[in-house]
Amino acid sequence: MLIRRMKPKDLAVVVELEKSIFPDPWSPSSFDYEINQNPFSVPLIMEAQGKIYGYAIIWRIYEEFHIANIAIRPDMQNKKLGSSFLKHILSLKEHCAYAILEVRQSNQRAIHIYEKFGFKTITKRERYYKNGETALVMQKIFNDKRGENNPGNDTILNDHTL
Repeated sequence: MLIRRMKPKDLAVVVELEKSIFPDPWSPSSFDYEINQNPFSVPLIMEAQGKIYGYAIIWRIYEEFHIANIAIRPDMQNKKLGSSFLKHILSLKEHCAYAILEVRQSNQRAIHIYEKFGFKTITKRERYYKNGETALVMQKIFNDKRGENNPGNDTILNDHTL
C-alpha cells in the first residue's frame, strides 16, 4: 500500500466512498477545501495499483493533531488496513502534543481500534451527527510533545509505502 497526499483527481472516488461509508457524508466542496485551501489540512490517500482503499483528513493546528475524517473502503475493512493507516497517520504528528477525533458511539469496531492505539474517551457530544447520534471525543496524548525521534516527521511530503 502507498500513502500519499490527496489530489484533486482523487475527489470523485473519495466522494463516492464517503457516501457509501457514512450516513452524513462530507460534501465534495468540503474535500476540495481540504485539498486546496486549508493550510492546516493534511489530506491523505491509501492506495495500491492506482486503486484507492482509504483516505483521511488530518488537521495539524498548533499542538492539536485532529483526525477529522478517516475511512477504509467497505470491501477492504477487517483486513488490518485501518490499523496500518492509523499507525502511519499518527507518525505524522510532528510538533503536536495530542491527537483528537470524534467517533460515533455506535461504531464499536472503530472505538476498539482507537483504544488499541492509546486513545481514551474524554467527553461526549450529544446529537453531534445529523441523525441525532452521540459522538465520543477520543484523545491520545503523545509522550514526546515536539515529535522528536519521530521518523515520520518529513514523510508527508513524500509517498510512503506500507
